This record gives sequence, structure tokens and C-alpha cells, in this order.
Amino acid sequence: MNPITSFVKRYPQGAFWSIAYLIAGVGFPLSMIYPSELWGFVIWGITLGGALVTGVVDGKAGLKTYFSRIIRVRAGIQWYAIALLTPFVLASIAFGLNILTGAKVSGQLPALGDAVVLFVLFLLTNAGEEPGFRGFSLPHFMKTRSAFTASLAVGVLHAIWHLPLFIAGQMPLVDFLQPLCGAFLFTWIFNNTNGSVFLAMLLHASNDVAGGFFGSVFTGTGATDFHYYHAGAFVILVILLRVFAGRELGRKPEADLDVRTADQPAIAR
Repeated sequence: MNPITSFVKRYPQGAFWSIAYLIAGVGFPLSMIYPSELWGFVIWGITLGGALVTGVVDGKAGLKTYFSRIIRVRAGIQWYAIALLTPFVLASIAFGLNILTGAKVSGQLPALGDAVVLFVLFLLTNAGEEPGFRGFSLPHFMKTRSAFTASLAVGVLHAIWHLPLFIAGQMPLVDFLQPLCGAFLFTWIFNNTNGSVFLAMLLHASNDVAGGFFGSVFTGTGATDFHYYHAGAFVILVILLRVFAGRELGRKPEADLDVRTADQPAIAR
């Protein structure tokens, strides 16, 4: 066994996040220096990285499970509603609080048609992220940790992944609370939809659209305050999930969410 394969097998999370951070640390700065729409494809390295590590660690059976999560669309309609609407509820709360505390609206809300187009574009982009973050890293953390602790781990690592954007000033620092706190919502939905990464992609795309939809009408201090209210809404959401969904965030005691090794083949349910 060569040293790289040995490292990946021994430290699958370390291998995966090394790939993710390499993409962020190199791809984001270069995209700012040499702007191009083609940089959007770089993000797909995260999904490919998750597949690569899965193939090394869990073999063909693991890859079957990894890719099956992406197309698991069978879930209760309520989970589709939660994934699609929760981000808009959080953003609208931030919008309302901002208005109530004196922020002035300096523009119009984007047209619904524009929001739909953005949603589709974000969905395609997030297909390059969520299979790695939620389809690989989350279930591997949940092998040895509670769902709440696993969510915290993924949330912290995902927030750090955005560091180049924070440094470049493309995202306000308070926005690190979105990937950190949002991780718990992702896990709750993941655990209640048989490990569906497709629902995670919908949630991610909806959140990207919602923040821009409601936040784009503010400028200056109003825009800054919106980000703080939005972050606060996410923090409250985590508290509610902990109280009402518990430390396992909906995970059934007997469920392992398809986290298997090559000698324990997984069958997508």
C-alpha cells in the first residue's frame, strides 16, 4: 500500500478536508485575480474529492452509497417544504427586524423570475459541494459522535472553508454563523430523509437565494445590520433544534445512514 492510500484510509476526514481547503485556498484567490465563469466548475472538486476518498476507504459499495444519496428524492412533502422555505423564513425575520429597527429600503426586491434562475444556478453549484460535505463528511463523523456533535464539527470546518472569502471582504465575518449553525438544519433534514443529499442541495440553494433576495434591498449600515439579524435567526434555529429534535437530530437509534465499509456493503434504501 502506497503512503498516500495509507494516509487516506487512516485519516479519511483529514484527506477529504485537505482537498476541500486546497480548493478554497487556491481556487478562490485565483478566481479574484483572474475572473472567469469557469471558476464555478472548481467547486466540483469537493464532490469529486468525497468520491475519491470514499472509493479508497469503502470501495465500490461505498461509492454506490455515496452517489445514491445524491439522487434520493423520495421524502415526505413536508421535508421539501422545510428545505425550501426555512431559509426564506429566517431571511424574512431578519428583514422584518431590520425594518423595525430603522433600516431604510434602498431598492426593490428582485423579480421572482430572477430568483428562480438564481435558484437553478445555485442548485447546480451546490451539487459540487453538498455530496462531499453532507454525503461524505457528515455520516463519517456520525459513526462515532452524536448527530449534534457531528453537525458542530462539519459546521466549524465548513465555516473555516469560507475563510478566503472573509479575508477578501466578499463576505462579512458574521456570516460564518450561517454554515456553522446551518449545519444542524442540514443534519436534521438529512437524518429524516434517509440521508438524502438532494434535499441538502435544495436547502443550500434556497438559503443562497433567500439571503440575496431579502438582503439586496439594504445598503450601508442597513446591509450590515441585516447580516447580524440573519445570523441571529440561525442561532435561534439551532437552539430550537436542540430542544425539540434532541442531540441526535432525528436520527433513529438503529440507523447508521449507510456508513459502511467495503466488507459491509450498503444497499440504498
